[in-house]
Order: sequence, then structure tokens, then C-alpha cells
Amino acid sequence: MAQVFDRVAIESWLRDEMVQKFPRGGLGDIKLGSPCIVNPGEVAVFIRSGKALGVLEPGTHVLTSANIPWLTDLVERGLFGGKNIFTADVYYVKTTDMTLKWGTANPIIVEHPTRPPGASAMVGNGNYIIRVKEALRFLTAMDAYRESVRVPQLKERLDPMLGVFMQDKLSELAMAKQLGPAQLQSFSQELNNLLAGMLQTEFDAVGMNLVDFNIRLALHPNSLEVVTRMGYGTSFSDMRIADAALSAADNPGGGNLGELGLGMMGIGAMQQQQQMMQQQQQKAQQQAGASQQPQQGAQSSGSEAMPDVMTPSQAASVMQVSEEDVVAAIEAGDLKARKIGAAYRISKAQMEAFLSGE
Repeated sequence: MAQVFDRVAIESWLRDEMVQKFPRGGLGDIKLGSPCIVNPGEVAVFIRSGKALGVLEPGTHVLTSANIPWLTDLVERGLFGGKNIFTADVYYVKTTDMTLKWGTANPIIVEHPTRPPGASAMVGNGNYIIRVKEALRFLTAMDAYRESVRVPQLKERLDPMLGVFMQDKLSELAMAKQLGPAQLQSFSQELNNLLAGMLQTEFDAVGMNLVDFNIRLALHPNSLEVVTRMGYGTSFSDMRIADAALSAADNPGGGNLGELGLGMMGIGAMQQQQQMMQQQQQKAQQQAGASQQPQQGAQSSGSEAMPDVMTPSQAASVMQVSEEDVVAAIEAGDLKARKIGAAYRISKAQMEAFLSGE
């Protein structure tokens, strides 16, 4: 049997607690005329049958139809059954600043198509401060309709979400500011502040303010290797060359470079080839905007130079169409591609299948 309460309040909070439900352990009947006490740094969200009734700000609120507009609606709809009690769940949400630590579990891939090799891998750590500004939106977005929600539970949802947000916004920032590996290596406080401003829009969507943001970012020590293996700037054959070069560096007397006929200039040749490919991509983008030819002609003219893994820009060059046409074909499901972060990568086999009409 549900307990009848004549006072609604949270007596104490755990240090890292963000949400508490009243009453704990199930439903509770609240007597009309009872005080609802909301302390500074809290708000109280009333939920009935899965629907939000209203939010009470700090203060002492007498729960009567004269004081609370949504209680008048409940009375008029006859939901009290003639009694002076009503049933509701009350979720108290902290609205004070909360500091959270953050670090990269996996490298963040920042795209910069106009600067070789096309992307960089970033790592970082630090902390950020959040504050709930729209309790109802926060509860829904963070799946926080629970008896209690503490910071570790909140981080389980926020940390991966922040990683995705940062990857997208860092790529936008790199393209807007023409940043490459050298600039990202010396990630500055100015860039940190710009990134924080861009991230606030994402936090708005989950009902929070990003009060402060202090994340230190740096280039991954093996950034080129990481992005190469993900298909940025090089083909699969180039990745084989990179593997051999790295292996030879670990084994000065080894035969990997000799077997491939690269000599000690293998790494330099690989870097030169990456720069040439970047120049070819830029030239192809200019040519694609000037003219378009049938796909069949594009296939015959570009098939010999078709990389094993392509960006939409490279695919556009092969087919002699614009990059926008390639992205449209991918999003329509006509051309199969793999999405890595915010970027598409297309295999040679998928390109050949698309061009042959399979």
C-alpha cells in the first residue's frame, strides 16, 4: 500500500549525486496542502503516469490548486477521485556546478582534407564543468528517471558522447581555420575556447550548460600510422610500404625494405607519394566542378589508377563527377561505403560493383 506523505523534500545529498527520486522505493501519495521544499541548487520535477506535470524552482511551495496551476488541471479532470491526495513521482535535480574528468579512450580523428595527410589522430585529457539548466530535458536525454543518479553513471553516457562531439567539432574547426598536424600539435588555449563555444550547442540539446572546458589535446605519437590504417591519404599498397618502413626501423639489419626494393629511402618516398596524392585530389576537385562525363567513360579512364580505398573526392575523380554526387549516391544506398567518424571511405571493389551496375 502506498504511503501518504504530508511533506515533500530531499533531506540530504551524496557528494556526487545529481538526481534523487521522492519517494524512494515506489509510488507515494501526496496530501493536498503539503509543503514541497526545494532548496537552493535544486529543482523538483513532478511526473505522473510517465508525463511531466511541472517543475518547481527553489522555495517552499504549498501543493494546492490555488498555488500550483497543474494541480488545478488534475482536480478538473477528476483524477483525485474525490480524495485530498494525489499520486506522483518527484525527481529532484541538482543545478549546481559539477566538475567531471575526461580523457580519450581512443584517438580522436580530426579531418583536414586540404592539409596532408588529410587527418590527424589526437589524444587528450582534462576536466570540464557542467550545470543542469533544463531539468526535464536533462532527465530525458540522460535516461535519469531513476531512484538516484551519481556522477559515474552520468559519465557513462557523457564521456562517449563528448568524444563524438569533439571529433565532429574539431574537424569543423580544423577545416575552418585551415589547421594541419603542425597546428594541432601545438593546440592552444584559443582553440580550446573556440571548441568550447562550438560544443555548447550540443550541451544545449541535453539540457546542460558547459560552464568551463579545460581539455589538453596533443597529436597522437603515431598519428600518421593511425590515420593511414584508417584509409586517410593513402591506398592499401601505401600502408604495406609504411608497415615495411616501420618494421625496418625496428630491425636495422632486416630485409623487409630490401625485399620490397625500397632501400633506405622508403619512408621519404612514401611521404612524397602522400603529398602527390593530396595534390591530385585537389586538382580532381577543380576538374569535377567544371565538367561531368558518363560513368562508363570515367570507369575506363580512371580504373588503372583506382586506389584500393578512396575518399569521396577520389571516387569523384575516378567517375568524373562532383564530390556531392558521390556523397548523394552513398546516402541513397546506391554506392556502398564505410563511415568512419564523419568521413566516408569507399573500397575499390564497391566502386567497381557500382560502376558495373551490380
